[in-house]
Amino acid sequence: MWFERDERGVHSVGMGAPGLRQRFAPETLAALEQASRAELEQLHDAMAELEADVLVVYDPEDDTIDYAEEDRFRGIPLPRDFGFPVITGDLTAGLTEHVEGLPLRWRLDGVAVAFEMVGTVLAPYWKRERARRTATWRATARRRRSGSRSARRR
Repeated sequence: MWFERDERGVHSVGMGAPGLRQRFAPETLAALEQASRAELEQLHDAMAELEADVLVVYDPEDDTIDYAEEDRFRGIPLPRDFGFPVITGDLTAGLTEHVEGLPLRWRLDGVAVAFEMVGTVLAPYWKRERARRTATWRATARRRRSGSRSARRR
């Protein structure tokens, strides 16, 4: 995370799925992958709320910000040393506790990594849901174009 010189906010480096996976203990990844869709969606929402809470802590208009120091962190992802440990119980509590325990410099990166990892695990569910909705809409559109169902059955 770093503060931008234009005083418009803080920034974090995004990572692809391989980089995200490297920031999690294998047991934590397994727990995420075994969670139900409903649990994952709740966890995703919780991480989004935590990210908003973390952002409130940073003040981009703080006069004490050393922009030369901030430039050292530009484009640097969450260090692996701050990755997520083994969490197999309550995922929301575990991920939240870990993020809140990170140094302030890395909290935004930590919560962003958690949010993105949960989204990555949820992606196949969302893809199937979009396909189901698309198929439903297409079937509905065909029915409307061809008239009533009874007319089609004849």
